Amino acid sequence: MVKNAFLLFLFACVSTLTAQNKEWVKVKDTVNAFVVEFPAQPQKGVEDVPTVKGSVKMDSYTLQTVDDDILIYMTSFTKYPKSFFENGLDTFEEQNKVLNGNVQGVVSNTKGTLVSDKKITFNGYNGRGIVIELNSTPSVNVVYLVQMKIVLVDYNLYLAQVIYEKKNAGNINAKRFFESFELIKVKQ
Repeated sequence: MVKNAFLLFLFACVSTLTAQNKEWVKVKDTVNAFVVEFPAQPQKGVEDVPTVKGSVKMDSYTLQTVDDDILIYMTSFTKYPKSFFENGLDTFEEQNKVLNGNVQGVVSNTKGTLVSDKKITFNGYNGRGIVIELNSTPSVNVVYLVQMKIVLVDYNLYLAQVIYEKKNAGNINAKRFFESFELIKVKQ
């Protein structure tokens, strides 16, 4: 009995290490100047997003999984026209207006509840680390969390996000995904 329990424990440890050491796919976007890793090859997308000031183009990479505690991994990049910001984005106050508007927009669009909103500095740029709770239908009774890192670099908005069931909070793959996200310098 003890031998079986030990073997089961050993198998669980090896399985966990194997899952954690699975080789991830590195995406290097030299046009939008960032690098990030996904557990498998993501789909690249481009879409026009309407805003109150006009439409903007959003480039994204998305991976929807079936065998992971994370259901969706996603990054996006949006370049805003300078004309959208009458006072520019040179001050911390103006940057916070943009970041606050993005957080409010995400909460509103998802019809979720903002659980956490932390001001962050990423590579010297202002940003937010947020978590939004989404409730599914009462018949399913599953709570999802959307965890995001939002960074504003001049007039460029970078976003990295994962979506998972609340029971999977603290997942090592989410941590790895966010830690792999880096801004890179590219020659213009």
